[in-house]
Amino acid sequence: MTTQHVIIVGLTSGLTFLAAFLAVLQLMQIWDAVLEYRFREPVARYLQLRMNDGRLARVTAVLVADTDWRHFVADFLRSGLPAGIDLLFLCSAAPPYVLKAVIKRREDLLEYQLIASATGLANALKAGLSVPQGLKTIAQETPVPLNIELSNIVYQFDHGRPLTETLAATRQRLQLEPFTLFCLALEVASERGGRVNVAMERLSTSLQEWFRLRRKLSSDTSAGRYAVLVMALCPLGFIGMFALTGQDSVYLLFTDLLGQVVLAIIILLICLGIRTAIRIMDIRLN
Repeated sequence: MTTQHVIIVGLTSGLTFLAAFLAVLQLMQIWDAVLEYRFREPVARYLQLRMNDGRLARVTAVLVADTDWRHFVADFLRSGLPAGIDLLFLCSAAPPYVLKAVIKRREDLLEYQLIASATGLANALKAGLSVPQGLKTIAQETPVPLNIELSNIVYQFDHGRPLTETLAATRQRLQLEPFTLFCLALEVASERGGRVNVAMERLSTSLQEWFRLRRKLSSDTSAGRYAVLVMALCPLGFIGMFALTGQDSVYLLFTDLLGQVVLAIIILLICLGIRTAIRIMDIRLN
């Protein structure tokens, strides 16, 4: 090999490496943008609710850490590209939905605990306590997570911040309709006076009725949710049943390229059907 050939091979290899390196950098920037878009809203809401940062780190680490599932996905990609792409997509799309489910559970718990807190505050005000004293009393008796919010309101008031500003900042941060009504009632009472205990009793009664309607709605739609779950698991059940009965053609779904394409399409259709069904049954009380 002549010197000219060596130079040509070296330049070609260097340019190929540079092109691949720049392509990877661009892909990483695109991936970072996708992650930021997917996680911006749920992470912001997660932090607004003062939830545990450790759990947030564990959920988001699924996408950024070098965990065992990444090696599994890499092996699956090498053995079956269509199904591997599906698996990679599901592993990347699942964490935001998990995070939203955790946030929804936290919001429901805050709203449910507010019923007892409104009743307790009404009783404390009847006993002759002021609004700050009543908040301090119920904050000590209320469990987490509402205890964190009420204790924060009391803490800021004790350190010189006006009660109305503290309540306004808390309701704007949480953005929960029942908590907004709770804070507005206290703000109006602090500014203009009035029978706050009566307002708290009415608010507690309204929240109880609201939660009763929510439980009834959840009970009425439970049959539909179970039906969606059963229909989503049916293809997996059929594949397992045919595999146990000795149908060798089932294994072509995992070994043959055409079978993997069919399997990938089935997985995507199931995911699309579940998401559509969830949106149809997502009925909210306003």
